[in-house]
Amino acid sequence: MADTIPEHYTTEFSENWQPRAQQTSSRLSEFVDWKTHNGERKRFDRTAAQTSRRKNERKAATLAVNPTLDFRWISRYTLELVNDLDEDDDENLGELILPTGRWTKDHLSAYARDMDDVVCSAALGTVLTGEDGETQTAFSATYQIAAGGTGLTVAKLQLANGILVDADLEGAELSSDGKPNASGRVIVCTAQQITNLLTDPQVTSSDYNTVKALVAGTVDTYMGFTFRINKRLTKASTTRSCVAWAKGAMISSKGRMTSRIATIHTQSDAIQVRSTWRLGAARLHD
Repeated sequence: MADTIPEHYTTEFSENWQPRAQQTSSRLSEFVDWKTHNGERKRFDRTAAQTSRRKNERKAATLAVNPTLDFRWISRYTLELVNDLDEDDDENLGELILPTGRWTKDHLSAYARDMDDVVCSAALGTVLTGEDGETQTAFSATYQIAAGGTGLTVAKLQLANGILVDADLEGAELSSDGKPNASGRVIVCTAQQITNLLTDPQVTSSDYNTVKALVAGTVDTYMGFTFRINKRLTKASTTRSCVAWAKGAMISSKGRMTSRIATIHTQSDAIQVRSTWRLGAARLHD
């Protein structure tokens, strides 16, 4: 007769809810200029570079030059995350809905991911321009590098480096030791692009990369870029849109995150956990 497990054997459960693997903090905040403002949107006024002229005449009439001005806008929108529980669930599910419980912490993690997603979307999307913010200006193809049927390569990083340096963005240039200056440069990609680079001998060789990427199993910095992962970047078919910028190029505005736990009397005293936050971002420079 086969041995069986008696039905009276007990089952033990963990005391606390454990989060599934997820990004819990912002990975891009250090590379973004965070702005504060009241109201729905804010205008940023820009002036173009001016060029002097050589003075060749004595007592000549003054020639005034009108500087070129333009405007970029940042607007915010509201995001929310809501969970509902039956009135008995506060006992049946333990500490899940406490202010310091698992769901509230999960909402904070969602807020952090939204911060990164809003910035990446604004980096590649349209920006509001014009004196009244009524013009939508697309991201110029001049600053885009075609996929060309391949993943991320050293050649593409070289092109990206050239675009940033040529744009005269403060923070785009490298210091004398080949590292990014204090302003910082970042490239946002997914794990697949890191894998693409690890197959390139120029990255894995210590002659080219002092990071010794293969020893660490990943690429952290290379060619002046700091690599940050965001697996939610836009993907069309087999083409992933990655983005690189120097600090100062991206601005973002975030409102305070608010979380509330309430009893809804019209739904049999169901318990609701609701969090809201306001976020917005824009390209200040292309």
